[in-house]
Amino acid sequence: MTAMAHLKFLLLLLWVGVTESAVLDLHKRIFNGYDCENTKHLYHVKITATKGKAVARCGGSLIHREWVLTAAHCWKDQSGWTMSAYVGIHPGPGSMVTIRDHQIFEDLRGKHDIMLLRISPASIRTDLVQLPDCSITPNIGNEIKIAGLGGYLVNLQNIALPDEPPHLQCAKMHVVNCELNLTPCDLPVLWPNGKTMCYEEAGVDTCPGDSGGGVLFNNTIYGVHVGSGKCVCSRSAVSLKVCSYIGWINNFITPNNGK
Repeated sequence: MTAMAHLKFLLLLLWVGVTESAVLDLHKRIFNGYDCENTKHLYHVKITATKGKAVARCGGSLIHREWVLTAAHCWKDQSGWTMSAYVGIHPGPGSMVTIRDHQIFEDLRGKHDIMLLRISPASIRTDLVQLPDCSITPNIGNEIKIAGLGGYLVNLQNIALPDEPPHLQCAKMHVVNCELNLTPCDLPVLWPNGKTMCYEEAGVDTCPGDSGGGVLFNNTIYGVHVGSGKCVCSRSAVSLKVCSYIGWINNFITPNNGK
């Protein structure tokens, strides 16, 4: 092998090594969240829909010992799907509870992407998240927090992969203006104008599996996360405003109706 050929061969090996390293780093990359503190977000509920080997994951927030607030599109009522809920999953180990009923908000336009699950009270101690004071709401630029167990890896096309992280992930984002006429992809539910809150942060995103999780402002739930772009950081994340549905929620969780 000539000196020039040897040099070209070494350069090729170096390029291959860098390329492989970049691929590995890309697949390991999280969406710039962080492990939630073990003393916070104890209200977070894991919701699963299973059918054979297929598993769909969502989050939820315990707002009453018998009620979980989540996204309506997390509910799968097609034949063969089994719905389950787990409380106390953070910091763990968690406990499965029976889902006794589900309620989806509906008006003349159709079903909105917000849902209440009625569960049997957990046998373990669980914390509740506080419902909002609707006279004080997040403004553009305010920081919000979200937690979830959505996939945290991406592929070469920057598409989220369905891996579940070993620890509840938290992220801080900032409220931004929502686009008009937001439409959930391939979902028979509504994200009505005026009832959505959007948020984003450079290099930070939510993932498939985070839907239904609570969006917190001043440690109070102001949103139910319903979606974001398929590609990481491709669009703002979206939630439905809890205050837009607070009367409906209270009708179920007040002592006369919720117990």
